[in-house]
Amino acid sequence: MLYKNTLIKIKRSFGRYLSLFIMVLVGVGFFAGIQESAPDMSAVADKYYKEHNLLDFKIVSSMGLTEEDVTALKGLSNVSEVIPSYSLNVLAKDKTIRVHALEDKVNTLKLVDGRMPEAENECIADSKSYKPGDKITITDDVSDKLKLKEYTVVGTAESVLYLADDYGSTTNGDGKLSSFIFINKNNFIIDAYTEIYLIAKGTKDTVTYSSAYDTAAARLKDELIPLKSDRETARYQEIYDKADKEISKNQTKLNEEKAKGEKKLSDAKKELDTNAKKLEDGKAELTENEEKLQKSTDKQNKEFDTAKAQIKDGWDQINSALTQNGIKRAELDSKISELKAALDGMKLQLLQLPKDSTEYVKLSETIKQYTVSYQGLVKLKTSIDTLSAQEAKLNQGIDTFQAEIQKAKQEIEKGKKDIAKNEKKLKDGYDEYNENLEKFNKEITDGQKKIDDARKDLSEIEKPQWYILDRDAAVGYSSLKSDINVVTSVAAVFPFFFILLGMLMTSNSMTRLIAEERGELGTLTSLGYKDHSIVATYLFYILSATVLGTAAGFYLGCRVIPPLIYSTFQYILPPIIIRYNLVTFALILIVTAVLMIGLTVFTCNKELKQKPAVLMRPVPLPSGQTILLERIRPLWNHLSFTWKVTIRNMFRYKKRAFMTIVGVAGCTALLLVGFGLRDSMRGIAQKQYGDILRYSNMIILKDEVKTIDGEFKNVLTKENIKEPLLLRQSAFKSSGRNKSLDTYLIVPENKDVFYKYFNLTSDTDGATLSLEDNGVIVTEKLAEILKAGKGDTITIKDTDNNEYSLTVSSVAKNYTSNYIYLSNELYRKIFNEAPAYNAIAANHDSTDNNTLAKHLIDSGYVMNVIFTSDVLKKVLDSNDSLNSIIILIVVVASLLAIIVLYNLTSINISERTREIATLKVLGFTDKEANGYIYREALILTLISIGIGLILGMILHRFVLGVLEGDEMVLSKKIEVLSFILACGLTMAFSVIMQFVTYVKLKTIDMIESLKSVE
Repeated sequence: MLYKNTLIKIKRSFGRYLSLFIMVLVGVGFFAGIQESAPDMSAVADKYYKEHNLLDFKIVSSMGLTEEDVTALKGLSNVSEVIPSYSLNVLAKDKTIRVHALEDKVNTLKLVDGRMPEAENECIADSKSYKPGDKITITDDVSDKLKLKEYTVVGTAESVLYLADDYGSTTNGDGKLSSFIFINKNNFIIDAYTEIYLIAKGTKDTVTYSSAYDTAAARLKDELIPLKSDRETARYQEIYDKADKEISKNQTKLNEEKAKGEKKLSDAKKELDTNAKKLEDGKAELTENEEKLQKSTDKQNKEFDTAKAQIKDGWDQINSALTQNGIKRAELDSKISELKAALDGMKLQLLQLPKDSTEYVKLSETIKQYTVSYQGLVKLKTSIDTLSAQEAKLNQGIDTFQAEIQKAKQEIEKGKKDIAKNEKKLKDGYDEYNENLEKFNKEITDGQKKIDDARKDLSEIEKPQWYILDRDAAVGYSSLKSDINVVTSVAAVFPFFFILLGMLMTSNSMTRLIAEERGELGTLTSLGYKDHSIVATYLFYILSATVLGTAAGFYLGCRVIPPLIYSTFQYILPPIIIRYNLVTFALILIVTAVLMIGLTVFTCNKELKQKPAVLMRPVPLPSGQTILLERIRPLWNHLSFTWKVTIRNMFRYKKRAFMTIVGVAGCTALLLVGFGLRDSMRGIAQKQYGDILRYSNMIILKDEVKTIDGEFKNVLTKENIKEPLLLRQSAFKSSGRNKSLDTYLIVPENKDVFYKYFNLTSDTDGATLSLEDNGVIVTEKLAEILKAGKGDTITIKDTDNNEYSLTVSSVAKNYTSNYIYLSNELYRKIFNEAPAYNAIAANHDSTDNNTLAKHLIDSGYVMNVIFTSDVLKKVLDSNDSLNSIIILIVVVASLLAIIVLYNLTSINISERTREIATLKVLGFTDKEANGYIYREALILTLISIGIGLILGMILHRFVLGVLEGDEMVLSKKIEVLSFILACGLTMAFSVIMQFVTYVKLKTIDMIESLKSVE
């Protein structure tokens, strides 16, 4: 009977019952959903990591790792697996990809398509960038590192090493890693391992991101730190001995080559000198022969000239004789013949004449004359013939002599040419010798210089550095952890207020329900029902709504909110694992049930202690009292009757007003916190990377430098790098007052340029700060957590656990990360050495960041280039995830506000039905009667909003303190628009509820409401 009555009661006031159910559902749902979001995200990550054996630690070294390192690591007591491996950053089509060696025991792949590689020229590649069948050609010179340069994609996969869409930075190409591939391990031909993966003992039995995991990993890390120094020293000695042996071997080889070269050159010089002497002797002999020839020629020519002169004299005489005889040389033979014929004739004629005749005598005289003439002519002819023969012989002798002379001269000229040719050959030989000598000396000098430089470099060689990387080596691991921590921080604050407000309103509803039904309690008591039976019906009422609301809220919250939050974070992970933590559900259910049972039993027993007759009468109305406002006569007298009644009722029914204020103020506060968090994050990234850090890029150098000069300066000038500022940036652990934080130490080379790029201002008055030589500037979050101010001392530790004490001179405003800034001079005092710089802050004119980064990295001086615009984009993208959570908070807070307002309004009308009916009987119109209620609701809503805004500001600061963590500072300022939105939404929900209840006010039956309860 009683339970049937309860069911009828639920049906009759289903709106109130439903509001109880929804309030519990919303409060529990949001609480459970947010609480389970972080564990669900951790669970999917933990399952993924364990399925693919994500590394616990990764050891890399500046000089590679050896089998001795592997053996030493295997000797550690807290290591489970030691896997040496290889990886290499290479260029493929102007994009940097990372080539990994396939491993079976660590960092295994999730196959998306295709198959695993089998042949040496096969690979499995990033599923985001490649598909089976693609060809990947490496354009770098990797002949000393990889067997092949071209690979065929036979499968695509996702890697546990790459959890985020941004794969990070490299020292190749434009400085950004675009993709990855995995190849068989035997493809690598590198002498030393590039990395060693470690699996710690006990980590597989813990949950990722938990303190248990951190403890298990820390045990191995505690062993790695002392081993690090030992292996660095051992590797240094190994490299030193090997290099020293190689240098000595090269020195011996150089000395041998030098001796061989010197002998060869000496032999060549001797041969050249011998040939030079022979050539000189030949030249001297040729000169001597030429002189002899000239003397002989001159002498013979002289003799020829004498002979010619004699012949000429003979011809002159002959010509004179011919002239005397009146004949010409050509006529001489004919004249002789004529004379001979004449003589012969005269002799014949003489023979015929008597000797004593006159004719005989005359003819004899004539014959004598003719004979003399004839003999003279014959003699002359003989002289001519003789002289002609002599002249011919002379000419022949001259021609023969000239021919011999010419031949001798030709021989001499030939000798000269041969000598000239040999001189050229000799000169070329000497030139070649000198060239070879110079080349030899240069090669020997260069070789010796290289050896000397190698010895110098060997003497200055730095000890190899071991870098112990934890799971942060997996891209996205730390950011996922950070995002989970953000969700955990939100879960630690907001759901508590939601469920507290929901439980408070639920408790209020139940208390006032019992108070409303005093008459029914009296009737049931008078009819003989036991108190526990009566209490049980109310317990059934409240527990049915509470238990159903808790169960539905827990299920819906765990089902909807974790996937919704998970979807806002862009990670390469499997779908979220929905888990229903029955322990959490049981705790929520027990706490809620105990609270409702305790409140219901207490309230019912409080009423049931009274006699049935008293219970069956209405509760006597509280007597009116003069309120403070009545004492202000000028104001009070100007109020209308309805306003005076409204104000008196508010003070008369204080409990009702208080609960209304609590409910509405709580919802307003939650809305303001939601909007305020959006304001706190808005613009923070721009302030950090625009107002405070004003450089456009940070250039990470490959080697530490003291100054910018030489070729590197030319490179920066060519790439239009403006006002480069050298920085030393080092990672330290800051400690003080039992707290330790990751901190970056910044030391600038030039203070003037530093002030252009780093706008450091006081966190209190905004005054510009300057670097001093007696103290450091720390950022505000670091100072806040370490509780350090001006004049205080903080301690920092480097990676080798060396401690340094620093005095704080100023605290600077900063929004992300923790920094310590100090001057050059102070660095020298603290560290006893001048700073060597490893980074450059600068501005640039280039609009193509990728090309600029590629050129700088290709120069060989730069390891990577970090652009402020890229960092800003990443921060803004990260904030988008938190924005989604804030939107969820605002939506749930709005829903809770609507339900709370509906519940309060419904209870208010239900409690005042008799009062409203009385007003209508007295002649109040519907408008006037409704206004009577609405005025009171409006005033209470406005008061609640005011209180809610104050509570919201307090709660906002509290929530910021939780969300900021150790490295972030959020703005404490809430924008005016957020106040307007929180007020506007609350007022809008209140007005909506008034419209919803307007119909209920119109349906109040005056006669039924005014019936006596007697």
